[in-house]
Amino acid sequence: MDGILEKVNVDRAAFDSLGQIYPADGSVEISAEPIEGVSCYWFVPGHFDKNKIVIYLHGGMFVLGSLNGYKAMISHFASAFSTRILFVEYALAPEKPFPHAVNDILKVYRALIHRYPDAQITVMGDSAGGGIAATLIKMGTEEKLQMPSGAVFISPWLYLRGGTESYKTRGKLDPILTKDKLMEYGSYYASDRWNEADPGQFTFNSFPPLLILVGTNEILHDDSTLFYKKIKRMQPDTYMKEYENQVHGWPLIDIHSEASKDALTSIKKFIANTR
Repeated sequence: MDGILEKVNVDRAAFDSLGQIYPADGSVEISAEPIEGVSCYWFVPGHFDKNKIVIYLHGGMFVLGSLNGYKAMISHFASAFSTRILFVEYALAPEKPFPHAVNDILKVYRALIHRYPDAQITVMGDSAGGGIAATLIKMGTEEKLQMPSGAVFISPWLYLRGGTESYKTRGKLDPILTKDKLMEYGSYYASDRWNEADPGQFTFNSFPPLLILVGTNEILHDDSTLFYKKIKRMQPDTYMKEYENQVHGWPLIDIHSEASKDALTSIKKFIANTR
């Protein structure tokens, strides 16, 4: 474990440095609030819809990611959406494999729906955060919890075993992710509980309105297309938008690009229409 943690900590520092690519939106107030023992941070813009809340679940292959890497992007999201965003620092593998991260999210979600029973809560996540959001919806449904008003996935990692075709067809186009790295870090998360941890294996009886955004140059492209088709069969308000020549999690890299601006506009419209 020591050797793994040494390597992981190097990757964590590099991933957190992405938060320095562009400055945060200074108009958004950021404050820490532990919820049920889980580190959480509120991003509050100057003007916001009091009836809407976004829970944000970060990416990082279930192993990386923190406020440091995401603060700038989430501040721009909050400003663009005119919505409060709760950023959750869930438990990371390999120190805390599945189901620790999902249990953290469930505790936070239960607390929020109790505190804000009339709020329209959107669950949003990128990469592994999209997978955790899908798992939250599955487990929340089994607990008969109030379902989120909507879900937004950006470049989601949903089929953890890596069996989709886009690993082959788009492998040379993706400068960020490799199958070997995903399978290595996925194994730290799933441990010996792959079927329980893999959202692609879940059977859903219901699902909230869903928006999926994905770049065409991602090896995870088919995760989005397959999950979109799966959920569309039961939830008519399911949408997917592809971004030509965009890479994995492009808003984290450049929030001011045309593709990022369009993504923010699409998400804002989706959140505004959730009920």
